[in-house]
Amino acid sequence: MRRCAAVLGVAAAMGVVPTVRASDINDDVILGALVAEFHISVAASLLPDATPETVPDAATSEAAIIGAAQLILLTGIIDRPQAGEADLGKALDAFLSFAVTLEPTREAPLTPTFARVLACQLIGADPVAHAALGSTIGVKTEAAADCQKSFAKAAALWNERLAPYRRGPGLTPPKDSGPRYVEIAPVIDEANEAIAQALRGNGLYDSLAERLNAELALPFARMLLVTECGGPNAFFNPDRREIVLCDERIAAWIAVLGKG
Repeated sequence: MRRCAAVLGVAAAMGVVPTVRASDINDDVILGALVAEFHISVAASLLPDATPETVPDAATSEAAIIGAAQLILLTGIIDRPQAGEADLGKALDAFLSFAVTLEPTREAPLTPTFARVLACQLIGADPVAHAALGSTIGVKTEAAADCQKSFAKAAALWNERLAPYRRGPGLTPPKDSGPRYVEIAPVIDEANEAIAQALRGNGLYDSLAERLNAELALPFARMLLVTECGGPNAFFNPDRREIVLCDERIAAWIAVLGKG
């Protein structure tokens, strides 16, 4: 998997962030945003009775954000990368450090409050590995202890929720479960298509899907569909078994970064 510079370079060239050069933007922050949005969207689809009505936008659901931390740990992206691979754990921490400290007036797809929820879960899972993140966002000893308690509670809930679908020796997921596929749809808007082309080229979401599929089957095979929506949204369509992540949502993160 190549680094996410392609997303920045192509998107900037197509006018998503016309006032900022791609070289002015922190690659790790964009890469971390893509990683976070992937896991939040998948977690939203795994909530009980998840529908477009109950979870119209994954980022507005604290439960989905808490679940995303569990999936992040399951896919092992915060482990040390192999030679030549992008450091997704480092990128995720860089993104959260940025997102948590954004001014409330900045129009980001994920609020600083929800970004802090995800950061707290990761710090609670491993305070040492995420010590730099904790220092950046001001999570001190007492707060870190609270994060550990919150993470332990979430882990118990999600372990029970995911247990029937885990893969491994002696484990057999239900017959109606299956893998998660990725579809990067062609779109009309040139800026959105630039983002889609970059995602096809860098293979990030295919790589994350492979990681997840190795550890977990999903209730019914379902697709992560990255497509044009008309707004910076992310939602689950149970009728079509689609986890939808909108190109405009990715473009919104690039735009926020481009505001300086």
